[in-house]
Amino acid sequence: MLLKLSLLSTLLILNDVTARTINSSNGSIRANSNMGKKLMSKARRLEDGDADADDIGWMVNYDIKFDSCHAMTQYGEEGGGEDSLLYTQRIVKYRLCPSDACSSGCAGGGQYVVDMMEFVQAYNEYVEESKEQACEAVAENCDCENANDDDACEAECFSDAGLDYCIEAEGEEFELDRYLECAEIEAGQENNGNNNGYNYNYRKENDSCPNNQNNRANYVNEEGELQFFAGMYCDSERGGKGDHIFLGSFLDETCSYAAPDITYKCLNGGVELPFSASTGESVVKDDCISCKEIDMNADDDGGDPEILQLCEEPYERAGKCETGMEGPYYIRELECDFIQNVESRFSSGGGSKSSSAIAWAWFFAICTLGIAGFAYTLYEKLQRRNVNLAA
Repeated sequence: MLLKLSLLSTLLILNDVTARTINSSNGSIRANSNMGKKLMSKARRLEDGDADADDIGWMVNYDIKFDSCHAMTQYGEEGGGEDSLLYTQRIVKYRLCPSDACSSGCAGGGQYVVDMMEFVQAYNEYVEESKEQACEAVAENCDCENANDDDACEAECFSDAGLDYCIEAEGEEFELDRYLECAEIEAGQENNGNNNGYNYNYRKENDSCPNNQNNRANYVNEEGELQFFAGMYCDSERGGKGDHIFLGSFLDETCSYAAPDITYKCLNGGVELPFSASTGESVVKDDCISCKEIDMNADDDGGDPEILQLCEEPYERAGKCETGMEGPYYIRELECDFIQNVESRFSSGGGSKSSSAIAWAWFFAICTLGIAGFAYTLYEKLQRRNVNLAA
């Protein structure tokens, strides 16, 4: 009983801090408030033995859709090195929409926020698995039994199907996975050896290159070495609307401080960094993707449909606002104020670096949101085990 009261008190205090940080017009969650009564009602349903609270089977009737990305300056040990403890935290806002409403406004859908890297990793895994399945399906139906050159025949089948990515290219291919998390750019490693537009004299001929002999002194580190990094960023950090996630070059290992846009080209013989702003191709698209997993190469055994990992994995860690949804058994609404604040804060295209007050507000909001989510999850588990609400 003492632990129960302690957790409830912690929740109330944390919610009050979040409200003051994000929206001073909202009060804390009190037991006799409408929200407090709603939470207790949900807890009572869990106590009564409702085992479906964690079931995500409802997602088979929903599509997932990328909505926007956002970035904020943070302060902490994750900072960009000994000289600064400031770093950039990036998040993604996405939607879960009824499949019949995803492309027409997402009526009855939910809104979610999650760490950008977690979302993009799940998204990229989905893209790669989809490509692999498509390639296998075409290969299985490609009649090359009597062909003089099996590889050439199969390549023609892929090309006819519009799947040129299935054709193995010579040389080392660019791997997006490498830069989903900030990583050092290794000069020439991505394109050297296949003559794919590689120009060994590019940096010497281009005075804008940071590794040009005239500029390198401005970019060497304390050890006298040139070191650059590449990773993801939200286009809102550089004047965009928050609807694209690009790869870019950076000066630090947390990918918080931008390097000249031309850096990757200078280190890789004039070859453009894939998924960079100059290509216009975002790492994540805003297409509607069904959460019902479909394996084109598997037999239908008539069992319950599987949930796409792209829908399941980010959902587990996301802040949730599910007001008005009919799918989830247990509607999550605790993070609605935070998610709505993300939308309103960045809807005008403004950033978070122009004001230290805003940066600190976001810092405390993120921390509080994480602690509150953990505390409430623990509270739910205790409620399910042995909670007597009438006591």
